[in-house]
Amino acid sequence: MKKVLLLFILFNTILFTPGAYAETAGPSVRLAAETLLGEKLTYNISFLWFKKIARGEISLTRGDRPGTYLATLKAETRGVAAFFTRNRVETYTTLMEEGPDGLLRPLLQIADTRKGKGKKITHRQASYTFDFSTRQVVYRKIINGQERTKITLPMAQDTPVYDFLTAFFNLRLGRLGQLDVGGEIRMAAFSRKGPEEIRISRIAQKEQKRMHFSDNLMLCKVLLSPETFKTKSRDVYVGFDKNLRPLKAVVKNVIGLGDVRGKLVGVVEPASETLVGSR
Repeated sequence: MKKVLLLFILFNTILFTPGAYAETAGPSVRLAAETLLGEKLTYNISFLWFKKIARGEISLTRGDRPGTYLATLKAETRGVAAFFTRNRVETYTTLMEEGPDGLLRPLLQIADTRKGKGKKITHRQASYTFDFSTRQVVYRKIINGQERTKITLPMAQDTPVYDFLTAFFNLRLGRLGQLDVGGEIRMAAFSRKGPEEIRISRIAQKEQKRMHFSDNLMLCKVLLSPETFKTKSRDVYVGFDKNLRPLKAVVKNVIGLGDVRGKLVGVVEPASETLVGSR
């Protein structure tokens, strides 16, 4: 169950906007990060014949330094799933800032896993610190407060680098440019083994119908490192509405689970920070 629950928090965020999505249209409006501050999105997560096995949320707040933002992605198992996973809680946080190219870029990403209760809690952290002045990424693995691994990885010179949360928010803010059928966005990223790549491509409507996605959505295929969510492949399918707000996602070939799905159940809007939708 490790880390897979978080994907749906990432890709199943806001309610559906009606109207077919034209194959030749893509995002064209660039928004300020402040437009999403205070937003909180809540989800139910399912796989195979098991429904609502976990609850999760994603939010965006201001960072602890001026000009920075903190994306938080959290999920915890419940019911029978909580029993079998020892009350697992997964939390991703990414501290990010505006880069010189106008895109959000990561400064510190932490993946935090807790399971158990009381004195039997197991706590694991994996973090990436991005130093753009020295062009280095430092990976650390900490188990129950003790550092087990520390690796320094070089960044390519003059190449922007992102993690999956900054890629997500850049896409939602319309900062990745036009995304038409047949096109592809590539973003440099890192895993503990070194350089990686995030790829986002647009699926034609006739194909998305065969995949049981509504033609009211812009369906994208997202390729991520298998390390991110413990999958056997890189494939994630995401259906976006006209405002680039994800409605539906399928993560393919999750180890031990198969395809995993998610569903939005509540939205706290950025401006009013009040619950506006649930189902």
